[in-house]
Amino acid sequence: MSSGVALLVVLHPPKVVGDPLAFEQYLHKLAVTAYQVDFGHPDTLAAPPHAVIGSAGYTAANDSTNTIYQLTDLFDTTLYSAAVAVIDVDSAILAKYTSPESLVNVVLSVTRDGKKIREDSLDYDVQLWGSSGSPYSVPSSFALGVAGTSLTLDGSPGGGVVGLYLPLPDPAFDAGSGTAYLVPPADGSAPSFSDIKNAVDAILAEDPTGMSDPTDLTAQQCLHIARELVSNRYAAPLPAPSSAVPVLYTTGSDDDRKHFESTLQSYYATLDAEASRLAGFIYAWSAALNCNGLTKAAAQAALTFPLRVTSTPGTAQAAEAGVVLHN
Repeated sequence: MSSGVALLVVLHPPKVVGDPLAFEQYLHKLAVTAYQVDFGHPDTLAAPPHAVIGSAGYTAANDSTNTIYQLTDLFDTTLYSAAVAVIDVDSAILAKYTSPESLVNVVLSVTRDGKKIREDSLDYDVQLWGSSGSPYSVPSSFALGVAGTSLTLDGSPGGGVVGLYLPLPDPAFDAGSGTAYLVPPADGSAPSFSDIKNAVDAILAEDPTGMSDPTDLTAQQCLHIARELVSNRYAAPLPAPSSAVPVLYTTGSDDDRKHFESTLQSYYATLDAEASRLAGFIYAWSAALNCNGLTKAAAQAALTFPLRVTSTPGTAQAAEAGVVLHN
């Protein structure tokens, strides 16, 4: 049920896209679903038991069912390479808060044509837009305000409150071969077992050595796989210098050169950090597969359990016992 309150998610490409019609391709069959993260369910994977805040989608240009809108200029309707997802907040979610202006913790699921295109995006203390007394109205289009940061509906005064910003990978990311991508959640939690499996299987399938057994990966192999996964150039493109490199290092300013080198250094440092974290999860996943195989192949297994849990064993009394199971 609509609450008259919305979560606004501004969508943008990972790099400058000079042709807004090309950016429109980023939105095709896009779906953004927001889940509530609370103290009772603090894990950050976008899935139940988290409650669904709401969702927004885009089918194609001029589709009346779209709730994701490409931004236009306030005065001359020029398109921009940016969009906004208007996620109508479920009234049951809003009822948990003391006022519509309360801040919510949000984890997003982002899919294109039903396929997940990025790791879950986590944001705390996200502002909502609208109130029960003055609800927002779903527009036919969104316009960008003069300041460049506020959102205005169809040229009307006032503006929507941006909840968060979300980069979208290039549509080429969906092509399949060579576009496997996975980064660990920003909060340090592990990616889902199925996400790791799908990503690692894709990398192993592309590897020229033909390696196909993921059950006994070494630490170095896990790091290699992780580096390939986080370094996807469609999802995380290289930083671009302010001018062509020959010009930058010949007649360009020293400030521009330093800025480019600093940005490039930060880019690779981020990839290294993400790869190091992801490698540990891949290693644990591989070890789990190995243990599963050993368990199935074992002729027998022993289970140990306590006999006394509320008192200390006396003389000649056992504290625990073991049972051997035969296959």
